[in-house]
Amino acid sequence: MTTVEDKTQHRSTKRVLDIFEALANASEGLTMAEICREVNAPKGSLSPILHTMADTSYVAYDDTTKRYSIGLKTYLLGKSFDRESTSISLFMAAMRDVTNACGETCQLGVLDRGRVLYIAKVDSPQPVRLTSSIGKTLPIHYTAIGKALVSEMDEEKVRAMLQEPLERPTDATVRTADEFIAQLAEVRNEGFAYDREEATEAIQCIGIGIRSHGTIQYGLSVTTPSYRLTEDKQALIKEALSRAKRHMERVLA
Repeated sequence: MTTVEDKTQHRSTKRVLDIFEALANASEGLTMAEICREVNAPKGSLSPILHTMADTSYVAYDDTTKRYSIGLKTYLLGKSFDRESTSISLFMAAMRDVTNACGETCQLGVLDRGRVLYIAKVDSPQPVRLTSSIGKTLPIHYTAIGKALVSEMDEEKVRAMLQEPLERPTDATVRTADEFIAQLAEVRNEGFAYDREEATEAIQCIGIGIRSHGTIQYGLSVTTPSYRLTEDKQALIKEALSRAKRHMERVLA
């Protein structure tokens, strides 16, 4: 993760936050060298920061693998947010209704520095289902939630979030910013956003934007293996998402 530092930001604090973000996206942890590459900072600057974070249990260090990962105190802070956030609790009820209606995984995301940050999910009861992690971030250009979140933004602002050449995890992923901008016009026209095997082969998502105070602040999606996405299932998913959207927007109002 290469970032351009804002001169108004405190550098050491920014690096702590960048470390948290890098570790949150690494399910198996990261070595010191990998963290340095992710946050674009030298070992000499990061070493004392990581040692302090490890000593205070905000990150964990494995002597065997030499890898750092999210620590116990960070986990407990996250659980505290989960307990205190009334909106998320109410959203989860709507998301469970979506999953109960269509039998597929439902996810909620927000925009975080030009990427989708996944903040809640309800797993499908199906034995074959999406495996994902809360706190993970993904690019906007190949996720249904990402497309929903930026669908009504100014084109110039959207382009500023994209780094060409675009990352392409599958052959179905858009190749250019122009292709992505064209997809957003379709999202505005139809009201739904799609990931048609763009993030993962054989997996598709349908997403919808959730408004708060007049603008799209959240994205809600349903993810399913392609072989289960029949026309009837797609109609069921859209109906469930639309119902959840109405409920969530009432809560936010």
